[in-house]
Formats: sequence, structure tokens, C-alpha cells
Amino acid sequence: MSRLLELGPGGSGAAGAVATRDQLEMRAAAHAAKAVPPALLTMASYNGTLAAVRTLGRVGIPVTTADRSALATGGWSRFASSRLQCPDVRDSGRFVEWLLDFGRRREKHVLLPTSDDTAWLYSLHREELSRHFHLASPPVDVIYRLLNKVTLYEEAVASGLAVPRAWFPERVDDLDVCRREARFPVVIKPRTQVLFRTQSKGYYVEHPDELPKRYASFAEQRHADGLLKLDPSAALPIVQEFHREAARGIYCISGYAHEGQLYGLQGARKVLQQPRRLGIGLCFEEAAVLPALAAGLGTLVTRTGFSGVFEAEFIETRHGAVLIDFNPRFYNQMAFDIARGVPLPLLAYYAALGDGERLEPFREATSSRAQPHGRVFVDLLSLRLLLTAQRLSGALSREEKKRWTEWYETNRSRCTYAVADSEDRLPAWFAGMQLVLRYARHPRNFVRYVVLNRK
Repeated sequence: MSRLLELGPGGSGAAGAVATRDQLEMRAAAHAAKAVPPALLTMASYNGTLAAVRTLGRVGIPVTTADRSALATGGWSRFASSRLQCPDVRDSGRFVEWLLDFGRRREKHVLLPTSDDTAWLYSLHREELSRHFHLASPPVDVIYRLLNKVTLYEEAVASGLAVPRAWFPERVDDLDVCRREARFPVVIKPRTQVLFRTQSKGYYVEHPDELPKRYASFAEQRHADGLLKLDPSAALPIVQEFHREAARGIYCISGYAHEGQLYGLQGARKVLQQPRRLGIGLCFEEAAVLPALAAGLGTLVTRTGFSGVFEAEFIETRHGAVLIDFNPRFYNQMAFDIARGVPLPLLAYYAALGDGERLEPFREATSSRAQPHGRVFVDLLSLRLLLTAQRLSGALSREEKKRWTEWYETNRSRCTYAVADSEDRLPAWFAGMQLVLRYARHPRNFVRYVVLNRK
């Protein structure tokens, strides 16, 4: 294939995703006439997918988006060549058949994992999908060992990384051991988010006596049959000790893994999430990459044989950092890392085409980013909704609202946004519409999680 870009790991700030935007537009025009394979990105409503659409589209790669919703934000980006509707990914049989039908009828696209569900499904069906798509999905046992917390924690410990104390009960009667051994509070979490219908992060449990009832309630939240047929144990939640430090900040390392090497590592701290104990990140601050944790992640990807985009999450406790998640796919704040000079979707695109040489300039990128420059990432729409709703309900004090408002205003000039982009305005409008529709369909969730900040 023709060379698309000659890029190093430069670029900084919200306006410099890979190079300056003027440079990107010039390169896009230069490559528009060249025959480059198009990309297919599903789960177009996710922030990580939108970031990938913009990154690939800006350099002239045709991007088709697909989602069950016609309002999915990524599909309305001006950098998307076309948008389609497809079956819900949790109806995995129909979703995979739709993919195969798309592949049979279209030219060969690059297929990239945009969520836990698609990462697992692309690996599970990689033999048949590879007949119609360019993809670099690892074997399914590799992906699932990273997406299942039982096996992830085993691999992490073997790689020299600390993990939280956790228990893996097989029935409610087994909770007596947890109640005796655990330091409360604890959280009840799904073993895996793969094809998990509610996508709940978990339940917070303050007292031992509450554990059986809360465990039984959480166990009623089901995974789709497509997963349970292959792993019935996925339906069994885990119990994990809760570190109060998690509510004040989660430390993240992200980058690209390829053949045992790590490329373009970036550090960040999730400083605000919704709900605030267990939730989706709204605000992140740039942070240095911690060498010991990076080394442990290098061992982890080598042990498991994983290649691809990843984000690892740690809680920084007074005894050291503990790994709580390893996400082997695109992620919520990926635009932040792109803005800081690591075009992760492009690295994934090159790897799927077998062009590993493109990754080499990013191998040493970590050392050049040892000192953060105060950049931040904000999901502004969700932040404003949270501050307004929780201030009205009393879940947020006047002082806390003032602190977060001042935090945003202070960092505004160094901000990367989840959706907003002055050169690509429509996705922000559709993100607002999706937010309104989601909470209109689930008003109890809106009151519980957003207004009252309960989990």
C-alpha cells in the first residue's frame, strides 16, 4: 500500500492531534486521491470511536461508522465518509452476520476494536472476519484473559503488578468468607464487561451485613447469551476491596502494544468520574509515566501475547499502585492521548495492514513525555450536567462546585474535549441529544447516579 504519513510522535495541546491541523488538512488532501484501504468503526456513539473517526479522517482515510442508533455521534462527524445502522452488538449473532455481509459486499476495510464487546467478538471470529477485513485481533483466549478480572489479576500478579484483594464466590453462600476476610467497604463488580447488558461498573457495599442482598441483586444483571454459552462463570460477580483513594483519582497508562513492545506510552489521572465512587471519567489531568508500572505492563503484554491499543487503570494507595483494569481497545479519553501526539487509531490501522514499521517512531515516546505540561481532558457536557444537578440536589456542596468550575476555567486553554471540536461541530449536538434521550428513557438512573451521586 502507499505510505500514508511520515509522522513522528510530535504535536501537543488540543489543536495538535498528530501535527498541526493545517498540516493534517494538507496531508489529507494529498492522500485523498490515493488508494488507501477504508476503515470500519462500530459503536459510533462512544467517545473513543469519535476520536478515531477524526484521526483517520483527517489524514484522508475513508471511514465508515456503524451503530444501532442513527444519532450516534461518530457518524455525524464531517470526517466520517458514511454512516450505517447495524444490529446491537449484544445481539452478537446478528451483529457478526451483519459484519460478514458488509465484508462480502464491500471492498476490504480495516476493522478496529472500539469496545470490550467488539474486541472480544473480533477475536472470537477473527478467522472468518479476516477473509473480508484487515484486522490485527489477537486470539480470543488472549483478549478474554485480559477482559476477565479473574484471569487478569492472575496475569498481573505474575507480571509483578499489585492488584486489589478480591474474592470470586460461586454462590451467595460463599460470601461468608468475604464477610470474614475483607476490609469493608467493598465493591461488587462483573467478572467481565463483555456483552454485559447494563454496563454497570458495580455496587458499593459499606457494611458486611449488606453484602448478600447486594450481591444477589447485582447477580441479576445478566450478560448476553453469546458470552454465557462459552463461559457460564461470567455471570458470577466478584467482590473486591474498595480503596477510598479511587474516588479522588485513578492513574492511567495508555499506549500501543505490538509484539511485546510498548509504544507511545502516556500517563494521566482521572480526577473526576460519574458516579464519583465508581464511574465513567469526566476529567483527566496529564501525568508522568511511572517506570515501574510501565515495566509491569510490558511484562503483562509479553506474557499474554497481546497486541493493540490499551489503557490500564491503577488506584494509587499508600502501599503502592494496584491494577484494577486493562482495557484492550479504544477508550473514553483516547482523544487526550491523540492531542498529546500519539495517534493511536493510526497505529492500530497500520498494524492491521501489517505495516509495523510505522510504530517505530513511537517506541521511545515515553521518555520525551516524562514531564507533564498541565494539559487536561474534559467531557464538558457531562461535567456541566453533573455540577448543576448535584448542586441542586445537595449532593455537591457550594465549595465543591466552585472548585470544579474554577478547575475548568483555569485549565481551559490546555483542554482537550471529549466531543466538542471547533472544526467538527455536529457531534457535540448529537451527543447532547443522546444524553437527553438516554436519561429520558431511564429517569431513575438519572436521579440515582447523576442527581444524587449514588452507586
